[in-house]
Amino acid sequence: MSDLITPMSIRVAVTLRIPQKIAAGRLTAQALAADTNSDPDVLERVLLHLVSAGVLTRDDGGWFGLTRVGDQLLVEDDKGVNPDFLDLGTVAGRAELSFVRLPDVVRNGTIVAYSAQYGSSFWEDLGKEPSSAAHFDRVMAEGMKKRVQEIAESYDWGALGSVVDVGGGNGTLLAGLLRAHGSLRGTLVDRDAGPATRTFRDAGLSDRAEALSGSFLEPLPLGAGGYIVSRIQSDWNDAGVRTILGHCADAAGTRGKVIVVDEFAAEEGVRTDSETDLRMLMYYGGKERTMEQVRELAADVGLSVTSLGRAADWTIMELSSTAM
Repeated sequence: MSDLITPMSIRVAVTLRIPQKIAAGRLTAQALAADTNSDPDVLERVLLHLVSAGVLTRDDGGWFGLTRVGDQLLVEDDKGVNPDFLDLGTVAGRAELSFVRLPDVVRNGTIVAYSAQYGSSFWEDLGKEPSSAAHFDRVMAEGMKKRVQEIAESYDWGALGSVVDVGGGNGTLLAGLLRAHGSLRGTLVDRDAGPATRTFRDAGLSDRAEALSGSFLEPLPLGAGGYIVSRIQSDWNDAGVRTILGHCADAAGTRGKVIVVDEFAAEEGVRTDSETDLRMLMYYGGKERTMEQVRELAADVGLSVTSLGRAADWTIMELSSTAM
């Protein structure tokens, strides 16, 4: 329970691409050190620890190999970024190290650990690293792909006429809604419009969809029938969520809808995913919220729940202006 040595050794190995290099035939500590510009003695000592931890093997000739556990570290995307956020060269990998600030956060709940550790926010650093941003979008999109069809079928999106996907990433959700509802038009707003523009073009949806570079912390395009907030509310503190929902409410006016599409924490007070909840806290100062907590934040900006629907394990919460 006190071991930080093995997790850090694994992260170093992943960052240096040791599993991939072993799989490619660089089997000795000397060869691996030369290929990674590392100190041979120190690297060998780390690798020997990974042997004792069951991640690597080593034969009598000093050649290293991968165990079944080590084989799992070979999984990577087309940019060579480990999807489990083990690579310390990425924003997400560095974010894990912000957990050294957990005692400070426990004592002072207003500290955002990532910002305290690095002097800038997770989102600022993500914006500076295109490869990390692309990886982040892909991870989010993979989770959405599993649910987009059910989300599209579980609400009458076509009746809205047009929607704005607020912070919609690479456009996976919006593209799925447009494919399922032929009369629907959509706009996506996110920090970088490029990935979503490519998604819409590749799906043949450019005539009904556009992507705009912008921030949901600023005013949004006016007059759409619906404003979608999906997988965002847990990434921000209460003030941030109020700002996002407030901009949606202002843009929707009295006729439009604000639609939160998300998986909420259990109402009985036990976090359904405590690891994710703590990551939200440390990375962004956010939290995994219950449906009632989101309802209360929405009420603070003049929105009330008008309908609730289910799409597998997710909820579709429709909000409307209380000024109607």
